[in-house]
Amino acid sequence: MPRGKSITKLLLDSSQAALFAGIEIHNKPHIAFRYPTTTILIINAWELALKAYVYKHIGKKQLFKKDGVHTKSFSNVLTLTQDNINKDEKNKKFQAVYKNLDCLSDYRNSYVHFIESKLDPIIFSLISKAVLNYDSFVKKYFNRDVTKDDNLIILPVGMKLPFDPIDYLKQDYSKAHNEFVNRVVQSIRELNENGVQESIVVGFDVYADRVHDAKNADIIAALDNNSPDAIPLRKSMSIQVTDDPNAPAFRIEPDLPPLRYKDLCKKAKEIMPSIRRNSVFYKALKTIKDDQKLCQIRYLYPYKKAGPKTSFYALEAPDALVAEYERLSDSAG
Repeated sequence: MPRGKSITKLLLDSSQAALFAGIEIHNKPHIAFRYPTTTILIINAWELALKAYVYKHIGKKQLFKKDGVHTKSFSNVLTLTQDNINKDEKNKKFQAVYKNLDCLSDYRNSYVHFIESKLDPIIFSLISKAVLNYDSFVKKYFNRDVTKDDNLIILPVGMKLPFDPIDYLKQDYSKAHNEFVNRVVQSIRELNENGVQESIVVGFDVYADRVHDAKNADIIAALDNNSPDAIPLRKSMSIQVTDDPNAPAFRIEPDLPPLRYKDLCKKAKEIMPSIRRNSVFYKALKTIKDDQKLCQIRYLYPYKKAGPKTSFYALEAPDALVAEYERLSDSAG
């Protein structure tokens, strides 16, 4: 067996052993210091896998420091790997992996020396994503399936999450170490600014709906807008454009003006009691309909603009109608 292949295999074997140890530690029902210990092992697994990548795809000399004896640090081999992948593949896909591992490494180096339970949900999400990324990484660059031999399910499976999402959203963050939380958020923002949509965490989608039967809900939450501790739900007008053919279709329509035809006539009559629905009135009405600020027309088949249609008028339309009616009447007289 060639020496290069042997070194790569040894590094990957040790890496995989560290990964499985980290997963096993995390999945134990009762264990203290769960996330710091798991993070150390997951980072160790990634460090060995990255060194295997550098050894195989970049070169042996790049793996060692100037003394030729000690290998480079985790951050060094992580940067080497990212630079090489960006150069060879000409894309930024590895940047999300880089940010994920950079945050976990920061937690290992700075926060592992104390227990901060309020960070558990964030570390859980980072670790879960790191394991998924690891599986994809070794499959792509080493053709190795880490779950094949042992038939492992590599992510935590249990009766419930290691934290309650609702309680986590409602908690007071004033005593949490916001510096690390902000570090994670800033990493996500930097990726978005660079056009990288891949997340660095395993997230949770929140879907809010008003239903009468909530038997199948994953989480049932009472929302009270009058409570100072309530979770605010706001309607957002922002959208994200995607070229994903499997994304659901979404049609956006502006809010319709509030007045129907009979409302328009009633309010015009209140403004000008002498107004009559004659030829002058309908000419004035046509002017109002031609102004999109005053009138919006909705068709039964909007894409084809066919079928029955209904006109909706703005609050300013009655005044405008009366003014146009008076102008046309004066011109005719």
